Amino acid sequence: MQKRARARRIPFVPNTVKLLVVVLLVVVLFMLRAGYVPARYSPFAPVNLADPSGWFIDWRIAELAEDRAMCRRVFQLPQITAAPVKDRVLPNGCGWVNAYRVGKAGAAAIGIRTTCPMAAGLALWVAHKVQPAAKRILGARVTKISHVGGYSCRNIRGSIGRYIKIKSEHAKANAIDITGFTLANGKRVSVLRDWPQGGPKADFLREIHSGACGFFRVTLGPGANKLHRDHFHLDRGLLRACR
Repeated sequence: MQKRARARRIPFVPNTVKLLVVVLLVVVLFMLRAGYVPARYSPFAPVNLADPSGWFIDWRIAELAEDRAMCRRVFQLPQITAAPVKDRVLPNGCGWVNAYRVGKAGAAAIGIRTTCPMAAGLALWVAHKVQPAAKRILGARVTKISHVGGYSCRNIRGSIGRYIKIKSEHAKANAIDITGFTLANGKRVSVLRDWPQGGPKADFLREIHSGACGFFRVTLGPGANKLHRDHFHLDRGLLRACR
C-alpha cells in the first residue's frame, strides 16, 4: 500500500522552475500588451473597427503596431479613410513607424498622421462613442474633429517631465490633442469653453472623455491638470491614465 501511495505522488517541481514559468508568463503578457506580438500570431481575434465589443480590446489594438498587413485589412470604409506613410525614424528618438495619414475616423474629418494603433483607436472611439453621444445629447453627428497636432518631437511635459527627460508619445506620432468638434448642424463644441460651463455640451464632452479610456492607454482632459484645460490628450503608449 505504501509503495502504491508513493507512485501516485505529484513529482516535486523545484522553485527555480516555478519562478522561470512565472517570469516567462509575465514576459509573454507584457509583449502582448506592448504590441510586440503581431496580430497574426496572437491568441486573440483581430480587432474589428465595426465592432468594439469583445475581450482584450486594448491588447487587440496594440497588436496592430507590428502587423502592417493586418492594418491594411482592418482599415475599411466607412469606419476610416487612411493611407500608409513611409517610416521615418530619427536618431534623437523621434519619428514614426507603421503610420497612416488619416482623413476621416468614424465619418468625421480629422486629418492627422499617426500610428496604426492610434488610427484604429480613433476610428473605434469616434464611431462607437463620439457619434452616438453627439446624436443623443446634441441632436447631430460630428463632421469634423479639431486638434492641435499629433506628431511633435518633444519630451513629456508636466510633473513627470520635471524630473525625467523622456520622449512624449507625440514624438512617435502615437498621440493626439483634441480641442473641439464641429456638428452637422454647424454648431461647435470646444473643450476649453464648454467643459466648465455645464449643460448638454459639457455632458457630451464628459461622456466621450470617459469613453476614450477604453481605446487609449492615456486619456487626459481638463480634470487632469492645467496643461490640459483646453484639450483631450489621447495616446497609446505603455503608461495608463484616465483623468
